[in-house]
Amino acid sequence: MELFAVSQPGLEEVTAQELKELGIEGKVVPGGVEFEGNLREIYLTNLWLRSANRVLLRLCRFKAKHFAELVRKAAKCRWEDYVTEKLPIKVRATSKHSKLYHTKAIEERVLRAIKERLGFEPKTAKYEDEGTSVIVRFENDVCTISVNTSGAPLHKRGYRVCEVEAPLRENLAAATVLISGWRGEVPLIDPFCGSGTIPIEATLIAGNVPPGRNRKFAFMEWRNFDGNLWRELLTEADEKRKEVTVPILGFDIDPQAVECSVKNASKAGVSDFVQFKNLSFPEIYHEKAVIVTNPPYGVRLPARQTEALYSRLSDWAARHFKEVEIYFLSPNRKLAKRVGETAELLTYFSNGGITVGLYRVAYISGKTYQEVTE
Repeated sequence: MELFAVSQPGLEEVTAQELKELGIEGKVVPGGVEFEGNLREIYLTNLWLRSANRVLLRLCRFKAKHFAELVRKAAKCRWEDYVTEKLPIKVRATSKHSKLYHTKAIEERVLRAIKERLGFEPKTAKYEDEGTSVIVRFENDVCTISVNTSGAPLHKRGYRVCEVEAPLRENLAAATVLISGWRGEVPLIDPFCGSGTIPIEATLIAGNVPPGRNRKFAFMEWRNFDGNLWRELLTEADEKRKEVTVPILGFDIDPQAVECSVKNASKAGVSDFVQFKNLSFPEIYHEKAVIVTNPPYGVRLPARQTEALYSRLSDWAARHFKEVEIYFLSPNRKLAKRVGETAELLTYFSNGGITVGLYRVAYISGKTYQEVTE
């Protein structure tokens, strides 16, 4: 089967590397990674991918310039494996440079094709999370129909029971940790932890715990769902768990944020391995550490306060760690340079509608890595 791991633009390479570590070779394209597989790969990727949004199954692809042609060809797709009378269905269409451009009409015709194929009219869902989600994409008169194997987006791990203002999505938090290269070798610290997402995702990575371990997926409702295969993959995952042996710390000046972080960590089952404290730039010292953080910016703080906060992050890190790498999000390079003139842009993506860059600055004995090497 043709499969597609949907990623946030800017994070496709991260998802491709995750697939490679699962033994799956993929092709990076804008918006995700194409790969091939069967039920095992569908289950495996939904269970393990940390940075992806969802996994799609390419059901069929054909040319169509008229609605009658669309219905006729869409009715030849193998809908019986993925659509049942019990589950509601949500069809979402997009169109670009095609004669069939009215998306609502496209959605109606695809539903008609499903009825013709299966002999019953499927219930319709208001939201994609409710049942079977179908994505129809027209481009240059070529129609690609995909089934969402994940159901709810993969960032919905199931542990976020509360959140604070402007939370970072779980898959974006995981991606920042993965890009840092940190896998649990030295302490990891987030001085602006918010609802605790970065430290929690870091703990799951260090412990080699699959992010989809405790949630449901759309493929579980398919007629061809293989429960034995799914249980086998869960058992394999549990056997691969690792012990977390380094401190993972989250700090925030907002007591409500810390309280929220503690609740989320408990729900995620990582309370024994991550600590949260109501402190701002605490007096802690480590020989080596990695800081991964999403400092306040935009509407959360006025520009002058934001600049001062980024400068304080730089001063604090340089004074409290002999060797430290800082991975942080910033909406612009000028602000990023407050953490270090040599701030290196690693990638960029959209966070809550704001395009942000992920930057890296390294300090050794209070000086940036570049200053030391010069």
